[in-house]
Amino acid sequence: MKAYLVSVLLVGLALGGVGLGTFAWFTDQEIVENNVIATGNADLSVKIAKDYLGAHESTLEVTNLVPSTNTWTTMGYIHLLNEGTVPLKWKGYFVKTGGDLVTDDKLQFRISKVSLLNSVSESDVVADVELSDAGTESLFPSGVYTWAQLSNADTTVLTSDNFGGTMGSIDNPLFTRILKVQVKLDENAGNVYANKGAEFKVVFDATQTDNPGWAQTSPV
Repeated sequence: MKAYLVSVLLVGLALGGVGLGTFAWFTDQEIVENNVIATGNADLSVKIAKDYLGAHESTLEVTNLVPSTNTWTTMGYIHLLNEGTVPLKWKGYFVKTGGDLVTDDKLQFRISKVSLLNSVSESDVVADVELSDAGTESLFPSGVYTWAQLSNADTTVLTSDNFGGTMGSIDNPLFTRILKVQVKLDENAGNVYANKGAEFKVVFDATQTDNPGWAQTSPV
């Protein structure tokens, strides 16, 4: 009985399909050409100048450093340039590469953001005059740091959070932030620090501001 019912159903389906033909519908198609997806980039450029508006052709350097109570010697100016298309956060840290100078708490660094504006066009930087020491301290207080505070990539205090905030991306060629770096040898540094030297590099890491960390790949 079940087999008979199935046979009837199949016949009914076959008969129902008789007479069906091809239908013709009105259609239209429009094409928009030349659509583009362009990715952005993170690009922090770091330049060093001996003077506030000097040529970017120098390194942080000081010679004949002697113990002092409150005399700071300028090593140079760090110009941070956001040449990319996305807002950036950044951090910098020192890496000793040579020399026999002890880099303990007797060696102190004073770092301050001396550009009046947070971000200005590099072509207009001449209008962003350096403030006097008193003016700088009133608007952008400097910090005094030891080598240990500046030489650990994970805990360094030389960060965008401490020096003007993140560097926003604006549709202009270049945007800069200028940091003044000074150094002092503590007054209690004795002869063990005499006739010594140290070479080091400054490493800057930058990433887009919504990156929760610093690596290219976010942690799981």
